[in-house]
Amino acid sequence: MKHLYTTLALCLLATLAFAQKTEPLYEAYFSHPDDMVQDENGGYHFKAGSLVVSMSDDGYYKLMSADGTLLEEGDTDEGDNDFQRHGKWIEYYSSGKMKASGSYYHNQPYGHWQLFSEQGNLSSEYDIIVIAAEDGVNAYCKAGTELLYHDNGKVKEERFFKAEPYNGEDRVMVEDPETGKKAWKKIAVKAYRSRPFGTWNYYTPEGKVEKREDK
Repeated sequence: MKHLYTTLALCLLATLAFAQKTEPLYEAYFSHPDDMVQDENGGYHFKAGSLVVSMSDDGYYKLMSADGTLLEEGDTDEGDNDFQRHGKWIEYYSSGKMKASGSYYHNQPYGHWQLFSEQGNLSSEYDIIVIAAEDGVNAYCKAGTELLYHDNGKVKEERFFKAEPYNGEDRVMVEDPETGKKAWKKIAVKAYRSRPFGTWNYYTPEGKVEKREDK
């Protein structure tokens, strides 16, 4: 019998935040254990190209540039062959100012997210909700109100989204135990996606309504 390894069905977002990431974390624990340097506090660190990764004994992760500038930090959870973002997560510009703040659940962004400009101003905020689809696979969808801000802190755009059910596709990795070969295949899934709805409002820097759009 073949073994199936499924991926999570992700909500299709038209404007996924640039700061949110789903690729695996830099991690030498599994692939290059000899590269790790043990710290006095029980954690360890290692180099990944021009970057430095630090992991405490309780799984708190930090990614730094070669000069020690903090770029990312947050809680992690150990998977089968990698570490995943799992909990509160913060990203920074090279200047040290905050770029993004939010949460992950097993490497998928969820909950309330805030994005900031390089000048340190709040540029946008929104929520990502978790929905169990009919096939039992979780979907992560932007839903509710999304706010974009002018540099002076006043609301620039007021957008609304709802989670919409749809018939889509996911990928599964099929492994043949006799040959050990793995291959990705597409399967049909019933999931959710984020869809604009309602009236979107646009404001001037002075707070006056500039225009409205019905979605």
